[in-house]
Amino acid sequence: MRARALAPLALAAAAAAGAACDKKGDPAGLGPWTFTRSTLADGKKQGRCQPTELADGRKATWCFGLQPIKAGGRVGELDLYFAGASDDAKLIEIQLNVRGCVEEDLDKWIRERFGPPFETRAMRGYWKNSFLWAAALMPSEAGRCRVHFLPLSEGAEIERIKLK
Repeated sequence: MRARALAPLALAAAAAAGAACDKKGDPAGLGPWTFTRSTLADGKKQGRCQPTELADGRKATWCFGLQPIKAGGRVGELDLYFAGASDDAKLIEIQLNVRGCVEEDLDKWIRERFGPPFETRAMRGYWKNSFLWAAALMPSEAGRCRVHFLPLSEGAEIERIKLK
């Protein structure tokens, strides 16, 4: 009887949680880092940050030493890049670096979160949704895989990564 009484509350709570989700349920980032909300102020709270210059000459801030995540059964270290040096600078790239990477495990992990890739090449997979584009380089170097996540607005950087 009590379960029936709580059912409408559970549905209301689920609806409220869904309202906080990004449109179509597409992931807009990785873990706590999203292209729709994360700013440099968030990066400074959780890691070490320093100025850098992007390949296209723009000034940016690189944050590292962040809480790692589990990816494909391995530890994944995160590097974040923000567009500028002000606290309100937007997140423009998430790099996930997986040491001791097992390509099949990482591929399965990514597919569970982002679905099937829209394109695959030798040792690469590409994903895209309404918020982001991702490229998994498996391996990117001996014993390591790197996955780049970028907002769709970073077209020039997406093209540069495709050419790697």
